[in-house]
Amino acid sequence: MKRTAILFLSLCALALSLSAQGPTNVQQTNSRLDAALLALSSHSSGATLTLTPLGSQSIYIYEIDVTNCAGASAVSAAAQTALTTTNLTGSPQWQIGSGTTAGLCVQNFVVTYPTGLKSQVPGTPVTVVLPTFATNQTVGVNVVYSSAP
Repeated sequence: MKRTAILFLSLCALALSLSAQGPTNVQQTNSRLDAALLALSSHSSGATLTLTPLGSQSIYIYEIDVTNCAGASAVSAAAQTALTTTNLTGSPQWQIGSGTTAGLCVQNFVVTYPTGLKSQVPGTPVTVVLPTFATNQTVGVNVVYSSAP
């Protein structure tokens, strides 16, 4: 009888200790710090995209998409220009050509940073500056980014 009572009390204590731990989360949470939440785009000659961080956070760029297209008339070949940046380590630039057949898009490319390209100085905006277009040329730029610590 005494053994039965001790066994019963031991099982009760074990059951209480297991239920006190609570369930384990086995599914993904609905938000991630490294998720790209923001996007900016422009198709304007000489435009500046300004990626502004929240407070003293940093900007993390995950993707830059660039398209280079001609309008209804052919683009006259001109000197190459560059898409430029500020507040990124090394100040990356991408060369943009000119001169293509009317209605065609050439030199389309995507630059991805799977873990994010972090801004150099926290709390300071990152800028992406489009070049001045040649006659009949349109350059489109999309930047996907987030602001995080």
